[in-house]
Amino acid sequence: MTTQRLLTIALLFSSAAQAAAQGPYRQEVVVTAAATPVELGTVTRTLTVITREEIARLPVHSIADVLRLTGLVDVRARGERGVQTDFAIRGAHFGQMLVLVDGVRLNDAQSGHHNGDIPVPLDAVERIEVLHGPGSSLFGADAFGGTVNVITRREAPASAVVGTGSFGLAAGRGQVGLARGDLRQLLAAEVNRSSGFMVERGFLTAGVSARTRFGERGGLLASYLWKDFGANGFYGNSPSHEWTNQTLLAADRNLGVRVGWRLGSTLSYRTHGDHFLWNVHQPGVAENRHRTHAVLGALRASRGIGTRGSLTTGMEGGADWIRSSNLGDHDTQRVSAFGEWRHALAASTQLDASLRVDRYTEFGTAWSPAVGVGWWPSSALRLRGSTGRAFRVPTFTERYYSDPAHLARSEIGAETARAGEIGADVLLPGAWTVTSTVFLRQDEDVIDWLRPTAADRWRTYNIRDVDTLGLELSARKALASGWFVQAGYTGLDVRAAKVTGLSKYVLDYAPHSLAVAASVTLPVDVQVAPRVEYRHRTRSTGTSDYAVVDVRVSRRFGLYELQVDGTNLGDTDYQEVLGVAMPGRAVTLSLAFGR
Repeated sequence: MTTQRLLTIALLFSSAAQAAAQGPYRQEVVVTAAATPVELGTVTRTLTVITREEIARLPVHSIADVLRLTGLVDVRARGERGVQTDFAIRGAHFGQMLVLVDGVRLNDAQSGHHNGDIPVPLDAVERIEVLHGPGSSLFGADAFGGTVNVITRREAPASAVVGTGSFGLAAGRGQVGLARGDLRQLLAAEVNRSSGFMVERGFLTAGVSARTRFGERGGLLASYLWKDFGANGFYGNSPSHEWTNQTLLAADRNLGVRVGWRLGSTLSYRTHGDHFLWNVHQPGVAENRHRTHAVLGALRASRGIGTRGSLTTGMEGGADWIRSSNLGDHDTQRVSAFGEWRHALAASTQLDASLRVDRYTEFGTAWSPAVGVGWWPSSALRLRGSTGRAFRVPTFTERYYSDPAHLARSEIGAETARAGEIGADVLLPGAWTVTSTVFLRQDEDVIDWLRPTAADRWRTYNIRDVDTLGLELSARKALASGWFVQAGYTGLDVRAAKVTGLSKYVLDYAPHSLAVAASVTLPVDVQVAPRVEYRHRTRSTGTSDYAVVDVRVSRRFGLYELQVDGTNLGDTDYQEVLGVAMPGRAVTLSLAFGR
């Protein structure tokens, strides 16, 4: 897509927005777009919220499936049911985005490929918030293209889902809650098993999550995810196998008000294990074991300034370390300080500014400022703009990995970005919400794997400067009268400095992405929920186009609901990750209890 076409579409879309009818902007409280929870209507950034009600109606079985619904997140799976998934936003690759669970950092210091190991069962998800664009001024490293924050449920009635389907699939998930006074507890679990649609592509995954809240005083989260899966073709032409596990422990505490400041603290520990076998027929050959650990502590303080402003500040300290049979033993520490100021100039104008400084033992100091403004010329139209900086430090894999095809360079440094966006959010008659955003991101010293020829080993370099101009369009109709519909489109124009040889990741993106999802209630209470996804991909080997259609047909019988899901109904032959085939047509029959 050319720059002129992107801007033309955006201008036409914004012109249509001026004709919007009057209506109130929804005031849902969100937590990802600011240092403290704020109303959605005051956010000056592009923020997508996917609710539990929408998740329950559509043919989704993992958090990765949910993110596909937006059309604004490029989900690149290496199998079904979230076995292994890379996420990308606004053309940034899988390592250039941040994943949070209840605001707690989940990114793995070994490899961005593990960022999709989110230890939260689907039934434990209250909503998912996607902050588009740089988020380093709020969250630190890795938030280049965007930030995904999975918000867990605090309470829910007991429920369960069991199912069976194609390729030997057997699946089950459920939850049970307890409420007593201020105490809220929720236990959720899920398991998925499949023999696989091809040799060495079967899997067994299991996860459990326990959430406890003590009213407004604080809470605890303990979650665990375990995966055993065939990785045939994931990283090369070999019948590989992989075992991963992720544990997350987190606690937050409201410390009350001291001298006019509201204080809060967070403490978390995360550990991830990865056991990779290159060839199941040759144990011990190119077999790697990795274990990463991460600890993080944070203290935040916030207070009002006058009647229209607020100030939030705080400090963080953390460490990451790895014990690996291939990468060796390494560690890094960091300390951070941050602040955010928000002020309403008038009832229709919002300003915010934030600044964060991160000091690493190995990568020096990174400053991450951001500024945003929002203006409501009418109750049905919001205009907004923001700009900020982001950074990412290299993973242990990018610095130390070695095998017959790869040789990392330990001396590589951090990559940085400057980004800006302008956009409009419009309310139309019939509860439609329409948004358009034009953005520009300029990346410097981007890390990539390069090799002069196909016969050489891949090596890591801070080699490129990359400019990404893009357009995001979305339309959503709120749940009403038993149906809803949503659509999202992303267009990208990526300009990268030329390099000698072959590139592994920077040139692998989707210039055009479109997703449409809907839920319609038919006579006799039959609900039909189709989902269509289209991607046009550009890779170092050329381009590819594919479309995938899924659908769920369901009907409730009292406390029970019968669900029939069809995935890839057109039996499309496609690859979301180059060289990794995706399953063909499949059917799943499920029975839900008490939902």
